[in-house]
Amino acid sequence: MVRKSRVFQPQNSIIALCFKSYIPLSGISDLLLNEPLKPTMDSLNAVLRFFTNQKTTIGYGAMAIATIGGQQIFTFLSFQCPCTLKQNMAYGLSYLLGPAFVFFIIALFLSTRLWRLYTGCCLNPRKLCPNRHKCMGCLHVLVSVIVGALVAPIMWLSFALLNGVFYECAVSGMNEQAVVDWFCKNRTTTCKEELAKVPCQTSNMTASDTKELLLMLQAQSQ
Repeated sequence: MVRKSRVFQPQNSIIALCFKSYIPLSGISDLLLNEPLKPTMDSLNAVLRFFTNQKTTIGYGAMAIATIGGQQIFTFLSFQCPCTLKQNMAYGLSYLLGPAFVFFIIALFLSTRLWRLYTGCCLNPRKLCPNRHKCMGCLHVLVSVIVGALVAPIMWLSFALLNGVFYECAVSGMNEQAVVDWFCKNRTTTCKEELAKVPCQTSNMTASDTKELLLMLQAQSQ
């Protein structure tokens, strides 16, 4: 009995396409390399479109992360409250408001809309609000630029106040009699002199009074 040999018939593959279309074997490698690139390029284009459409949201997210990181670095590496009545206020406010002001100036300097407004309305006298409508347009652009530049400072102040370290140092050094009397109400007579040492927890008051004052300062900050 004679057995019939099976003939290889490639189906539904690149090799079958080569047999049917008489593609030389040297072209198979090109098909294998080029065919999978289409979905990859489509996926890459989709990702690029997503980031382009969401650039504002991504920018604010990156700004928030950078603000949190900077605030943590300032707190743990460089900030050390002096815990003296004469220095606490200035030292705490410099860390609380100083970086916010720097962020605001940098945001204004990097704003292309502000530079366009400056070169268009200020350097050219003919464009300096020739009529009421253009004046309102320049004012609208200026307000929008300032509001956008305030995002980073507000983030810094929000995170700094939530942390409370800068606020504790600044307020504990206030020399206002009304504030000192409010904190030291129903406490020992040494409270007024030792209030500035509370952030460092080196005061001569009892541990319970020191802890209670710290909690009051943290609650006010948050």
